[in-house]
Amino acid sequence: MKVTRTLASTALTVGLVAGGTALVSAPAQAAPEAGSHNQVRNQQSQNQQGQTQQTEDEARDEIIDRAQTWVDQQVPYDMTGYHPDPQGNEYRTDCSGFVSMAWGLDASENTVTLPDFAETIDKEDLKPGDVLMKGGPGTEGANGHVAIFNGWANDEHTAYYGIEEGGSTGTVAREISYPYDQDDAFVPYRLKGL
Repeated sequence: MKVTRTLASTALTVGLVAGGTALVSAPAQAAPEAGSHNQVRNQQSQNQQGQTQQTEDEARDEIIDRAQTWVDQQVPYDMTGYHPDPQGNEYRTDCSGFVSMAWGLDASENTVTLPDFAETIDKEDLKPGDVLMKGGPGTEGANGHVAIFNGWANDEHTAYYGIEEGGSTGTVAREISYPYDQDDAFVPYRLKGL
């Protein structure tokens, strides 16, 4: 600090002698305290996590909004039929085509291939936009099913609000007992990258 004061005093003296005025610079900044760099880094990390969380929340909202468009349109169930998403892309009007549409996948998957786009999660980790699925090999046709999770219906987590394309109901939002009307073959999944 003594060197800085001496240089500043010398510069001020030279400036006054040379021209009668001096340019005054901003005061020198003290070196950051030990650990403050980590505090800045932690704050940046928290900000990035907040942005990531916001992005995840927005993605989940979009999944639910896309699903709700078919509920509002009362799209009927048809394993060979197709219906447009909000952007006009056509998806099959069965349970897995409906989830493919809500998730924004490029094509209508089925309950055999849909698990390739997702990862299994624990019940406690379910969030809106995740699904409960009886999927994988052997679930072709009517052997498998998938419904979108849209929040818990009770504190005990024995029922949830689901959105699905059902054979007898078409596209509906309804309360479903966990995991799916008491069928333990249903497993929670989350879209990869969500």
